[in-house]
Amino acid sequence: MVPRGPRPLRQLLLLFLVSGAGTWALAAPRGSSSPAVPSPGNATGLGGAPGPDTPSAFRGTENSTLRGEEASPAPALGGGASSPGEESPAPQVPAGGPGPGAPGGPLDVLVGSPISLRLTPAPAADPPGLLVVWRRGSTVLAAGPLGSQAAPPSLAPAYRARLRFDRATGGLDLERAELADAGRYTAELIRAGRQPERRELEVSVYEPVPRLAVAPAHPETEEGAPELRLRCVGARPAQGRLSWSRGGRALAAGTADPEGRLRRDGSDLVIARPRRTDQANYTCRVRSPFGASEATAALTVLYGPDPPVVTVSSDRDASPGRYVSAGSNVTLRCQAAARPPAQLSWSLADPREAAVPAGPRLLLPRVGPAHAGTYACLAANPRTGLRRRGLLNLTVAAPPPGPPRCSLQGAPGGRSLLLGCTWPGGVPGAWLRWAGLPPGTPAGPALSSLAVSIPAGPRLSGATFTCLGSHLAVNRSCSVTPKAPEEVLLRLEAREAGPGEARVALEATGCPPPARLAWAREGRPLVPGAGARLRLGPEGQRLLFDSFSVEHDVGNYSVLCSGALGAGGDRIALTGPSISSWRLQAADGAAVLTWDVDRGCVVSGFEVQARPEEPEAGAAGLQGGAWTSLLRLGPRERSAVIVLPSQPPGPWKLRVLPTLGGQPGTPSSDLRYRTGPILGPGTIAGIVLGSLLGAALLAALLVLFGCCACQLWGNNMKKPRIFPPATSTPEKKTQSVTPVGDSQLSPWGFATEPSPTWANPVVVPSHVPSASPQGVHRTIRSATQV
Repeated sequence: MVPRGPRPLRQLLLLFLVSGAGTWALAAPRGSSSPAVPSPGNATGLGGAPGPDTPSAFRGTENSTLRGEEASPAPALGGGASSPGEESPAPQVPAGGPGPGAPGGPLDVLVGSPISLRLTPAPAADPPGLLVVWRRGSTVLAAGPLGSQAAPPSLAPAYRARLRFDRATGGLDLERAELADAGRYTAELIRAGRQPERRELEVSVYEPVPRLAVAPAHPETEEGAPELRLRCVGARPAQGRLSWSRGGRALAAGTADPEGRLRRDGSDLVIARPRRTDQANYTCRVRSPFGASEATAALTVLYGPDPPVVTVSSDRDASPGRYVSAGSNVTLRCQAAARPPAQLSWSLADPREAAVPAGPRLLLPRVGPAHAGTYACLAANPRTGLRRRGLLNLTVAAPPPGPPRCSLQGAPGGRSLLLGCTWPGGVPGAWLRWAGLPPGTPAGPALSSLAVSIPAGPRLSGATFTCLGSHLAVNRSCSVTPKAPEEVLLRLEAREAGPGEARVALEATGCPPPARLAWAREGRPLVPGAGARLRLGPEGQRLLFDSFSVEHDVGNYSVLCSGALGAGGDRIALTGPSISSWRLQAADGAAVLTWDVDRGCVVSGFEVQARPEEPEAGAAGLQGGAWTSLLRLGPRERSAVIVLPSQPPGPWKLRVLPTLGGQPGTPSSDLRYRTGPILGPGTIAGIVLGSLLGAALLAALLVLFGCCACQLWGNNMKKPRIFPPATSTPEKKTQSVTPVGDSQLSPWGFATEPSPTWANPVVVPSHVPSASPQGVHRTIRSATQV
């Protein structure tokens, strides 16, 4: 505590203490602390921290500032022009000088401009004894009492040429600001008997903002390089705040990239392991209260090519990636990401193609099997020196012709069945697989052809096995059903092959594959082809006689059907042409003939013959008594209807003659047939009687109708009943009708009529010309079986 005493003496003692402390502080080594300057009521020096009783509005550290918005009963420091009460006002700040700031806020000053520090509001000099001490950091710049009559202030020797202390307001002026003048300025107001007041102000000194540039001016790097450094040329820390942005988006220092690839190194921006996404415009910007400047450079990141991607399209196929149809137009496209764009070329699957095209598209018109294979797209980047290749396997599909073909055979020994399936051709080949096989039997798949063997057994009869054919373009199938022989039958067929020749065939039915047929004659196996007279048809089911001979070929024939699923057979006895039985009936003036032959009778045709029972002497034709063929029929006909002429008068004899190759066989026995009127007397009398009865019935009906009409008329008109005279219709005349038809017969002609409905089979006649043995032409009707 400073002892109380007379006022002039007390002021002189305080001035001495402050002057001594300021001189010692200025002379102290740099970095050392100033000794404490005692003040009345406070033991803390000028360079020390404020005591615990100091108001919060005046407390602060070296890094704190007093804001104008802070609520404080004490006045704050202010920068700018000096107060009007100064003896010698400070020079005005020229353009580019201290920037405007709030009272108590930071003060921005341009290099070379004056720094004017003011206490706002200015402290009152009355009562006297107020001491103001200015410091920058730990350095005491000036200290002195206020008042015009006060002693001169004490100034730091290093700043004495540029410092000026205002004894009226306590302000401090510093001419020609230098970069070293930046820092925190503190003013302490010391009054006797009071605690010191402390005010702080942050002063920033800036150099003029220069013109900036980014180096390199046209940066270029490759993807995956170690690092890229962008330098902001012309930027220094004292010029203002330095920042970098990419594509207009600011890059904060230290947090430019979450992965740590972008970082600040002084004024440089370092990009580690550049990526293609780092390509952008990078801007270096320096901003201060006195202006801003920026420079931009466009970064190019070279990369690629990436592995090429080859796609295919076709004008016919919905999924060309699987296959393309033969004959379609195919287009291949290649894409490979790169900067700069990659150079693309093709390597064709066909080595005979000499001209290898270049470019992203390759056209293959009307593709065929030769176009199938691997196509390569080659991508090259001359800037990075990288080359990549992309492959596409093109499949050309042409389905095999027709459906798969299934076959069924018996294995040697008859213990198993051999199922075969083939589907040849196609590009690529079709795959085959059997379905429905017994468990444990390999079913495929196999390419184009597949054969499997299954054990034979009764359970296989009637089972269906399906061969499934799978091709890229189509799926098809075929099936086989093994069957055991059920009822083996031999069927005989014969037809005329020419004059005097007949072709005969025996066909065996009821022998399904894989059973085999064995033919025998008289119990001895037949060897087809012997003498070129016998031969087997397809699959051995028909035994063919090219020229059948009754003398050599009749006999007992048999066939045996045997296989893995069972056996069966049949036999037949071949005989010459003959009639086993026949019958003759008269119906409506026509002769109805029916006949039959034995099962093994070899017949190629029939002739219906007739002759008079009592031929006239010396007459020719039918009257001469020779057998005349009236009708020629096929080998399957078994009936005919004949209408014989009335002249010459009967009776007649009829017979059926079987033929083989035009050669007559054994005829049937002859039967007698008598012709007569078409309508007999009894028939005519019945027709006349019926006509008369019909006319009488009609007349009675007319009379009854007239009576009824007259009665109704009389009731309506109230007149006497009048009956009209009855009339009779003339009697219908009967006429005989000939069933022969409207054909005109010659005296020696005859005609045939259809068989009656009760005859089986029914014969429908047709007109054909025929010649009599004497050369007289007549009309006959040949019948065919229905």
